[in-house]
This record gives sequence, C-alpha cells and structure tokens, in this order.
Amino acid sequence: MAEKTGIDAAIVYVKGDATAPQGKGVKMIVHVCNDLGGWGRGFVLALSRRWPEPERAYRRWHRERARNDFGLGAVQFVPVAGPVRAPAGHPVHAGQPIALTEAGRAALGRRIRPTAGAS
Repeated sequence: MAEKTGIDAAIVYVKGDATAPQGKGVKMIVHVCNDLGGWGRGFVLALSRRWPEPERAYRRWHRERARNDFGLGAVQFVPVAGPVRAPAGHPVHAGQPIALTEAGRAALGRRIRPTAGAS
C-alpha cells in the first residue's frame, strides 16, 4: 500500500502491541512524558516491561536536568534492543518528548503528581 500524504492522508488504526512495531525501516515508539520525573503509569509500564533503557534514560535526564535540555518541548530518543530489534540498520527507538508541565496541569484544572519512586 502506497503511503498517502497531504490532503489524501488518512489515519490507519492498527490493533496490536504498541511495543512491537511492524514494517520496514527504523521504528519509533513515541510517548509523552511529564516534567516531574514521574514514570510508572500508563503506557510506560509496557515500555519498561519490554526494555529497561527508556526508563533509565528518562530518570537520568530528569535527575541531571540542571545540566541538560530537559523541559517542555525537549525530546529524548533512546535506542532499545531486545526481542523487537529490527534487521541491521533499522533499530527501534523510544521517543520521549516532554509535553506536560506544571502550568499545563494547572490549566487542565487538576494536579498530576509523580508516581512513587520518581527520582
């Protein structure tokens, strides 16, 4: 099936395991992160069960935030290995953009707290 772009593009829904991307080429598993260093609810649990690298990288990125670009709009790409590793030259990456801040939570009218064990 040819890829459609622009006005003819459509969303294609595929059911399955989001931590097991299909198809050829480099794979990106992108999920939204907060700016509190919290990790432990939702999709990240499945990600952590499959690969330890994204959680370790995110927690280190947050812990060292005074010396790096951690913050709203920043994105971290973490190469992962293991059972879903694609053929040579086509790795899998976890994309971890920071997209939820304290101001954003306030605007939503509720406070989201980091999970236990957040560093």
